[in-house]
Formats: sequence, structure tokens, C-alpha cells
Amino acid sequence: MNNPLYISLLTLLIIAHGQSFSSDVHGTIISNKEPLAGVLVYVVNNKDNFYVSDSLGTYTIRDVEDNDSIVFSFLGFKELIIPVLDLKQNGKVIMTEDTKSLDEVFIFRNKEFSSDFPMKSYSQLEIYASPTSQADPLNAILSTAVSTNINESAKPSLRGSSMGFTMVYLNEVPIFYPTKGNLVNNSIASTSSMNTSFIGTESIYASNSPIEFENSASGSVDMQLNKEISDKKTLFLSTVGTNASISKNFKSSFLETYLSYTDLYPFVKMNNIKDINHYRSYDTGIHFNRTLKNSKYSLYASYMCENGDYPMLFYKNNSSYLNMTSFVNSIANYEYYHEGIKLKADFSFSHLKSKVKHNNVNMDELCNYLYGAISYSQLVNENIQYRFGLNSIFSTFKTTSDYANSWNSADKGTMSQITPYTSIKLLLMNYSALLGVKCCFARNCKPVFNTNLSLKYTNSNHKVLLSAASLNMYNYYESTFLRFSKMSCRQLCLEYDYNKSWLKGHCAIYLKDEKGIKRMAPMIGSYKKYIYGIETSFDIQLTRNLSWTISNFYLNTNYSFRGKTFKGEDYLKYFIKTVLNYENLKLWNMSLSLWNRPGTYYTPVDKAIYNAEYDYYTPIYADDINSAQFNKYLNVCMNISKAVDFSFGKTMFFLNITNLFNCNNNSAIYYNTDYSKSYKMNYMSRSIFLGVIVHFK
Repeated sequence: MNNPLYISLLTLLIIAHGQSFSSDVHGTIISNKEPLAGVLVYVVNNKDNFYVSDSLGTYTIRDVEDNDSIVFSFLGFKELIIPVLDLKQNGKVIMTEDTKSLDEVFIFRNKEFSSDFPMKSYSQLEIYASPTSQADPLNAILSTAVSTNINESAKPSLRGSSMGFTMVYLNEVPIFYPTKGNLVNNSIASTSSMNTSFIGTESIYASNSPIEFENSASGSVDMQLNKEISDKKTLFLSTVGTNASISKNFKSSFLETYLSYTDLYPFVKMNNIKDINHYRSYDTGIHFNRTLKNSKYSLYASYMCENGDYPMLFYKNNSSYLNMTSFVNSIANYEYYHEGIKLKADFSFSHLKSKVKHNNVNMDELCNYLYGAISYSQLVNENIQYRFGLNSIFSTFKTTSDYANSWNSADKGTMSQITPYTSIKLLLMNYSALLGVKCCFARNCKPVFNTNLSLKYTNSNHKVLLSAASLNMYNYYESTFLRFSKMSCRQLCLEYDYNKSWLKGHCAIYLKDEKGIKRMAPMIGSYKKYIYGIETSFDIQLTRNLSWTISNFYLNTNYSFRGKTFKGEDYLKYFIKTVLNYENLKLWNMSLSLWNRPGTYYTPVDKAIYNAEYDYYTPIYADDINSAQFNKYLNVCMNISKAVDFSFGKTMFFLNITNLFNCNNNSAIYYNTDYSKSYKMNYMSRSIFLGVIVHFK
């Protein structure tokens, strides 16, 4: 009984049955007998306590006083203000359209053309409140059943797809450098390159990417910038850095900005971390949004610079890998709407600069990305909506490298693609369908057609979604031989969701067939990846303050590569993720999370051949690819937070303990110089993360 996990569970259960000082309100929002997603729900006397209804129209507001009222608001619908006591008796809310403003009705209907079809959506508050997200939008995805990421990194990988197939978007614009700390294998430093304070909502399309999303083949994550804000000043301090953000609301516009600094030195020293010598990043951003009578526009710009020093993972020696990356990203969005017609234009420019030094090798890389899109959509009637548009990407790159000043090389190139598309959405009673088609014309490549079909049935408690797609994309993110290579994916998925006030259930079964080019030690070439998966998850409200989430997936992956067929490195018979969460804003919050899966597979080195001329050993890998397996992965984390009101504002203190039982979870294998001995590199050992957030009045 001295096991800390038992003690923590017992503590949670005891607290759960203690006295409560506030109450919760939950229910369902409907319109025309259909659930209404994306409705903003907030408390009249505490606008920071808000919720955005999910795809089944459900909402939950926690710790609200009985004498307060709750607002239900969405463009194109009449705003409702309902007393808390009335909602406790009947949480069902019926919203009606505001026929005085057809344009606003259209904004709702076409806010996001594919908004009826995401597997999961998060509001900004849910991202911050997620006990496993580290307040980061991409890390928030990792706890879901659809995330099959086998690393401790923020890079999204959905339903078995290889890294690079799942794309990240901001206001439907592709992000060409979505994660910071790509060489740091822990969720503290590996985070989204977008600041959470700017993100209003985040939608996960786990299988089919919407046809209007450019250059995506297997799942996508779409983050939407804030549509409306209140005046705020926020300061975040932690053992890894600091972040300050300010937002200012005007009559028909708002402005928000942030400044962030990360330095892992205190965190590395305090936790004795071995796989990071040094990591530091700076980033800043600004966002301006303005709404006019029949139009609105958004301007966004950010700058990020990171540099790190990491131990070399291939040899066991004192060499290190130095990296410095800077990324500039700017996005402009414009929308015009009038009587059921909407015109939308997007533009972005990104600049990526990277410097790498490893032993005597120096490499520099410079990339520019130019993106443009225009679309027209029309709401024909309440049941039919169509959209067509044109997307384009133009990219240039230049790389230079030298070795010990004795030889050097240089490479440069350009890539461009233009993609016309069209899609139609049909609504009939509880049924909806979305069909999209596009054709991509890329430089020096044959035109490729893409199709996407989604069928959905919903009622107050159930949702069934069937999706099928054949999608292609080009790799803009990898260096050398992988750059601009074609990637494709065919997929079929059936999923079901059940929703009650105290229980949410989800299950899905899917098939995928991927094609691309990949490095598989020691070979490089074209491959096919066959994926079969089953996922389930349950969210259970045990008591008013205690909730339990558990999910599991089975993932069967097999490769066909150079005439060989073998299991994938991510072949998993199970991957269990569970979180026990206690919430009481007037006392404190505590959560325990557990992730458990089998070890991943790798190809070992059998022997090495010595080359006397270069004084170098060439490794000879085993004939059976992915024939060896790491040990089982177990990671238990604890999060504790406490909110305190001061005269200057609301303050939240939090403590995070990662890998509570200090398990040796293998992440990689490396060797001595002649490959006679091998060593295992592990993911992050037990570590403690402290922080405080201050919301100034």
C-alpha cells in the first residue's frame, strides 16, 4: 500500500466525496431538432468560465453559482440568457435563427465548410484545462485514441499515419513548421509553434482531411484564430521559461500579442536529464481581427528562433548535434458575405532558416513558402451548400554543406503546385453528406486526382460517421532526397459516438494504404504501408468533481519495401491511455494519467566492416527489418493545480510530475565506434515541472 499510485487514487476518491462549494450545469443545444455545434456558452458574471458546444451539441459549465445566469451565443441565432436554476431542471436549450440577418445566418452555416465532420474539437479553455496537454494545442491531441504518436513529441500522427502525412493548419492555411523542439523527445519542450492564447478552437480530422485543405493526405489538425476576445493581460512563469500576452478589444476589432522565452537549463539541471545539453527558444506574435458590415479580415504574424545542443544518438562518444532554426510566418485572411454567398481569400508567406553542426559537418538550409487561396461558396437552401476554389503553393530551397573544410556541396530548387477543387454538402433531417473532388497540378509531375466522401447520421445521443478518401500530397518538409517527393493515402473509416450527460463513448475501425519514400536503415526507397486499426474511448463523469477517461487502440501496420514485407515499427497490440481527473476551481485540481503500450520495433546492426582508407566502420544491418523490439512503455504522470484570487488578478499555481515511477522507456539504440556494443537511449526520466499563470485584472 506504499505504492504512490494507490495513495494518489485513494486521495482523489476521498476528496470526491467531500463537500462541494459550487455546482455544474450541463445539457444539449439543438436547432430544428438537430444538435448545434460551436455555440459559445458562458457565465454572465464570469466570462472566463465558458464552453463551446461539441459536435453533438453538448455543453458543460462547471462551478457556477445558483443565482447566476448563462449566455448561449452564436452568429445568426438569437442570443439566450437562461438562469442557472432553470437549466438545472432542464438542460435542453433550443436556439432559433435570427431571420433579421441572413448574412449572419450564412456565417454560421458556412463558418467552416467541413465543421460538421471533425472527430474531435477543443476550445481554448479545454486545451488549457487538459491535464496532459501542457497547455499546448498539439500536445492536447496526444491523449486521444486517434493519436498514434509513439514518441514523446508534439508532432501529430493520426491513426497510424507516418510522420509528415498529418498536416497542421491555421485558419485553413498550411503551417510549414508546426512544432518547436523537434529534436527534443519530451512533451515539455516539444510544443506547437503557435501560441495557445491565439487559438480559439482546434478541430481534429482523424481520417479524411477536408478537400479544401491543401496538401494533406491522411488526417489534419485545423486551428482557428480567436474570433472574439476580452481585454486580458496574462503572465506565465515556469521552470522552463516565461510567456506574456496582452489582448485589447475595440468596437469592431481586436488586437492581441504575445512574447515567449524558453530555456531548459533549469529544467535539465533540476531533473538531471541526459538527452539535452541545451535548448533555448524565443518567439513573438501579433494578431489583428476586424469585422465590418459584410466582411471581416484577419492579419497574423509570428517569429520564432530556437537553438539546441543534443548528444549524438548514433555513437556513444562525446560528440553533439547543434541546431539553430528561425521561422517567420505571416497569414492574411479575408471573407466577404452577402445573402448566402461567401467569398474567401487566404495568403501566407513563411521563411525557414536552419543551421546544423555535427562534428566536422556543417549544413545550412534556407526555405521560402508562398501560399494563396481563393474560394466561393453558396448556401442554396437549408439543405444544399456548395463550394469551389483554387489553392496554390510555391516553394524555394537552398542547402549548403561542408565537411572539415575539405569538401562542400550545394543544392537548390523550386516546387510549385496549383489545385482547383469543388465540394458539396447535403443536409436531410438527421443525415448529412460531404463530397469533394480536386486535381493537383505540380511542377514536373503528372496531375493527380483526389476524392473525399463523408456520410454522417446524428441525433441527440448518437453519431455515426463513414468516411472514404483517396488523397495525395507532396513533401515540403524533409531535406535532401525526400523533398518534394509524392505521398498518397487511400483510407476507409467507420466511427460511432454515444453521448449522455455522464458518459461519452467512441469507437472506430479503419483501413489505410499509404505510399511514399522513406529511409529504413540502411536503405532508402519507395514503400507501401498497410494500416488496420481499432480504437475505443470512454469519458465518464463519476461524480460532480471526479471524471475518468480511458482509451485504447490496436494498430496493425505492415510495410512493403524493396521486395520485402515486414511489420511496422509502430505495430501495437494495445496502447492504453487513461486519466483520472478531480476538478474543483474553489479548492484545487488534481489528475493522474497513465500511458502503457508494447515496445516499438527496430532493425539491429549485425556486424561492421572496417574501411582502413577512411578509418571508418560501415554497419551491416540484420536481414530481417524491424526484428528487434524495445521494452514496454509505461508513463504515469501527476498534475496538481490551485487557483488563488489576489487583488491584482486570478493566479493559478501548478505542479507536473512526469514518469512518476521513473520507468526506463527505450526511445532509440546507438553504438560504440566499431558497433561491437549497443546502448539504449530512454525517454525522459522522472521530472518535475513548476509554473504559475497570472490573469491580471
